[in-house]
Amino acid sequence: MSERHVFYSIVDVFTRTRFSGNPVAVIHDASEIDTSQMLAIAREFGFSETTFILPPSDPETIAQVRIFTPFEEVPFAGHPNIGTAFVLATRDTAARGPLTEGAVFDEPGGVVRVRLTRENGVVTGAVIEAPHSLQKLGNVDSKLAARCLGLAERDIVSDRITPCVASVGLPFAFLELRSLEALGAITPDVAAFRDAADAGPRTVDGFAVCAFVVMEENEPVTLVRSRVLSPLGHPAEDPATGSASGALAALLSEVESREGGVFRVTQGVEIGRPGEIGVEIIGTGRPPLIRGDCVMAGGGTMFV
Repeated sequence: MSERHVFYSIVDVFTRTRFSGNPVAVIHDASEIDTSQMLAIAREFGFSETTFILPPSDPETIAQVRIFTPFEEVPFAGHPNIGTAFVLATRDTAARGPLTEGAVFDEPGGVVRVRLTRENGVVTGAVIEAPHSLQKLGNVDSKLAARCLGLAERDIVSDRITPCVASVGLPFAFLELRSLEALGAITPDVAAFRDAADAGPRTVDGFAVCAFVVMEENEPVTLVRSRVLSPLGHPAEDPATGSASGALAALLSEVESREGGVFRVTQGVEIGRPGEIGVEIIGTGRPPLIRGDCVMAGGGTMFV
């Protein structure tokens, strides 16, 4: 059986420090890789997501991008898009030329608009526009949510957001906690997560939770600490989640009746991979902008 060589890069996203933030594997040219092979490759890497770059099918886009967890394909995710944009700016891929400034990715969840960020002329990361504006998909029972996190029900508050499921491209449950101590004390209960997935509304991986604490509000900037738990999927805790942070910022803006604002979400501290996700809200009813720095962590050749 003949082997084909496939080039890949590993990018740490939402950080400028190698081996922190959230890693993504990016396959430079997936033109001759089928869906089952994509899933197998994603399992081989074992990251939360692996992306596959294909030639564009629409003249208005620069590339098709498919995103896989080790279990399934997902329609959209934040850090994989930012890491893919970073690779397109610096590597030869199946895209229509290198990504220079603004561009559009064609994805199952909808088109994703991308813009590179630079410092002293050097590409440092990217900004993406989520494929959708905020969609609220239903409320979550606070008692069941507390069981999921191994916390007392009093640790979950509704000062700003009633426990709910929301999405700007990928759905998560959002739970506001009373303190950083509660955030650090989370001990996921897998059986409770299964019960929550059965009860609905369902999220990515059945039931995935973004637990958060608002640390400081100094308009227009809001500082947030968060954790994203998904023990029914992979990984059980995500280091830095752009899609969840985008929806969280949109929820907070809506309840505070703010037309715009900047959110800085710190995630991954408790698992030793801190990252900072930037989100900008630019008006009600519009998709959030998700910003992240990147650093190249590695690369090589895979045999398919």
